[in-house]
Amino acid sequence: MLRTDTLIIGGGLAGLAAARALEGRRSYLVAERENRPGGLASTVSKGGFLFDYSGHLLHLRWPRSTKLILDALGPNRLRLKRDARVYAHGRWTPFPFQANLSGMPDKVKAECVSGFLKAWNAGGGRGDGTEPFSRWTRRVFGEGISSHFMLPYNAKLWRYPLGRLTTEWCAPFVPMPTPEEVVEGAYGRRTEGMGYNTSFYYPKRGGIGALANALARGASGLRLGLEVERVDLKKGVAQVRHFGPVHFKRLINTSPLNDFVAMAADAPAAVRRAAASLRHNSVYVLNLGARGVRRDLHWAYFPGPEFPFYRAGIASNFSAALAPRGCASFYVEFATAGEALDLASAEKAAVKGLVACGLLDRASQVTERLWLRIPCAYVVYNRERAAALPVIDAWLKARRARSIGRYGAWKYSFMEESVKEGLEAADALPRS
Repeated sequence: MLRTDTLIIGGGLAGLAAARALEGRRSYLVAERENRPGGLASTVSKGGFLFDYSGHLLHLRWPRSTKLILDALGPNRLRLKRDARVYAHGRWTPFPFQANLSGMPDKVKAECVSGFLKAWNAGGGRGDGTEPFSRWTRRVFGEGISSHFMLPYNAKLWRYPLGRLTTEWCAPFVPMPTPEEVVEGAYGRRTEGMGYNTSFYYPKRGGIGALANALARGASGLRLGLEVERVDLKKGVAQVRHFGPVHFKRLINTSPLNDFVAMAADAPAAVRRAAASLRHNSVYVLNLGARGVRRDLHWAYFPGPEFPFYRAGIASNFSAALAPRGCASFYVEFATAGEALDLASAEKAAVKGLVACGLLDRASQVTERLWLRIPCAYVVYNRERAAALPVIDAWLKARRARSIGRYGAWKYSFMEESVKEGLEAADALPRS
């Protein structure tokens, strides 16, 4: 029988950051079910390529979490300026679409600019986060930008009715240009520096998994291959597969919130109903290795119906060490509402699409393939989520437990925020 002061479920970035903050202060156990740290912030090796679970980049903004991340990476880091684009109507234009319409056909450009100005003059603004996305985007950006990018792209990404998707997630992920910026971006010069991810860090070597491995080296309580199957918060005991019971005083969860509630033996009926109302999509990531690719961009968005994927990127432009010499590595993202994806058909469509937009010259350049699945990818923002989270949070607080990170807190966030929440969760634990 094992006893620990704090049980941390999940050895991703949030769990590892919490562990680093607890190191030397109190006993803790990080139970990570995989045989490697990092969760989705990990890297897989195949055929001489290193593939991440999608484009995992470090956008840093808070002093303490920035210091932890950069200290952990040490000299094994690169700072890069974003090169992101949108491919629509057979043409490329810089991201964000709403502020860089210069690449679009004249008719599309005119519709987008006039629609935006009309919306602006009508008093469009961000709102309180409860408005349906389909109504919000038309009110804020106008019909042109909405129909040519916002609506088709987000329909592919979320795989959820946009009339029910609320907009609490939009800030800071949807840049809001001024009329001057929209007009200038359409008919003048490119709009630079807009959005939260204009620059980013990435490891020189080892893929994004290098960060998790660096954080794990300072976590003496990390245990790999331990899967928590059942938790009783009231009794302070967790059942771990092939290990037995673990007794704890406090708990930090980083696993998907709905899964955590489902395995909590003492969760009351109201909490279970709240968790059952939470929704998410799934993302399938096709990683490709290819020869002879000479393209500069980091990632691109594809709103058009001719592309079944919503985003694709060239990971080896983050770091050349991700691919053998003379090769490049791509990641191509497909979202579903949870149903299985036909991988063979999707792979064929992905390669065809990359050739059609010019990122590949021909299909024969592809030499390596690896599918990675993210079962719980983007959590859905709807009225049910807004009603469910306070119910679940109140129960957790009463049981001296916290649920943090992108999935533990059930939100749309980025990697540094998970690190920040891990540090804060450790700090917030009672002294006694």
